[in-house]
Amino acid sequence: MFKKGSLYSRKDVGEICFPGEGRPSGGVWDTGYVRVRNNLIIFMNINVAGRTGHNFDNRYDGKNQTIVWFGKPKSNSKQPTFKRLINGELTPHFFARWDNTNPDFTYLGIGKIVSVEDGTPTEDSKGNPAETIKIVLTCQDADEIISNNESKEEITHSFTLEKYLEEFIVDNWNNTEFGKTYDIYEQDGKVVGKQYQTGIGPCDILAISKDKKEFLIIELKKGRASDQVIGQLTRYMGSIKSRLAVNGEIVKGCIIALDDDPNLKCALSVIPYVEFYKYRINFSLLKS
Repeated sequence: MFKKGSLYSRKDVGEICFPGEGRPSGGVWDTGYVRVRNNLIIFMNINVAGRTGHNFDNRYDGKNQTIVWFGKPKSNSKQPTFKRLINGELTPHFFARWDNTNPDFTYLGIGKIVSVEDGTPTEDSKGNPAETIKIVLTCQDADEIISNNESKEEITHSFTLEKYLEEFIVDNWNNTEFGKTYDIYEQDGKVVGKQYQTGIGPCDILAISKDKKEFLIIELKKGRASDQVIGQLTRYMGSIKSRLAVNGEIVKGCIIALDDDPNLKCALSVIPYVEFYKYRINFSLLKS
């Protein structure tokens, strides 16, 4: 439908969506996003205010092909459009511009949802405090994201890249189940528990209990986790036990993935101090 990297005005997009008719005049076509059948056309301003004067902190990282996008004030994940988007019923097409005097937008591609967050502070059209939805997406081609053992259906409601899952957990640590009991590990007052170097490789997250009696190593997998992760995790646990648990601290492990397999379940049944959690798009954790 659209060519990635090419320039389109709202009128151009309308002609493509409605051949021979063009876009309807005014209305939602002059705002940030509009539904066209099973597509969500998103016109995103970056570092400049939009037509209504709002200047959201929209971002695009061309190197990593990631998008941070904010909805209109008072938007949230329970509204019909966003429910359909999160459920995979709408395909989001992103068009961005960095100059609000330029009628042309650059087509970034189709976004794949990484995370969704309600309640992000913003302002309404009158400058009053309001909240909106924040969505992080990747716009890489699906073939670059999905491994041979995963299907598109399996990642529809998942974080598509492990690094985004890691960043989301770290950024929202106090809102997770782990934040109640553990802190991300620090040395000399500096947080070093993200991608902590164990001596035999970096673990995704290293945490320590608030009473300093337990270490917790968290390993993240973007899709279905197999029993292969057990060897990786227990190696890290052994290294932390010998290097940091010098006062008899317990070392525990946790695997977080979209799903597990029968082999992993069998392995976990006989390995103490290792737990498994499934994640969902709203970052609800389901203990398995």
